[in-house]
Amino acid sequence: MEKVGRNASCPCGSGKKYKKCCLPLHQQSSAQEFSPGPVTLVPGFTELDSLSNRVVDLIEEGRMEEAENVCHQLLARYPDQIDGTERLAEVYEAKGEKKRAAEYYRKAAEFAQKSPGFDQELIDRYFSQAKLLESQE
Repeated sequence: MEKVGRNASCPCGSGKKYKKCCLPLHQQSSAQEFSPGPVTLVPGFTELDSLSNRVVDLIEEGRMEEAENVCHQLLARYPDQIDGTERLAEVYEAKGEKKRAAEYYRKAAEFAQKSPGFDQELIDRYFSQAKLLESQE
């Protein structure tokens, strides 16, 4: 893999500079300074990917409290990423907590509006899901 300059665009496609996006994760990974906790890292995936995917797996397994806890880990460890907010919306929706789910879908939409790299279709989908859930209350 070719070395990426600190001020270059991040190769992950976020639109951020590498030093503000994936560089800290890559530095931690190579120095083995962070602990993923109970999450098993899959080759080619970052801790962020693994935690985010773990939430989906826990929802499918019906383990909502664990899924919610992992979402809070995502928010604490990666506050500048959308994953924690988006996954909390999905957890609350799966739990039948429509008002809270709508709140987090709106937060995800607002996050996406303010951040580079998100298309309007995704933003509209978050807002639409929030409206749908609110109408079902």
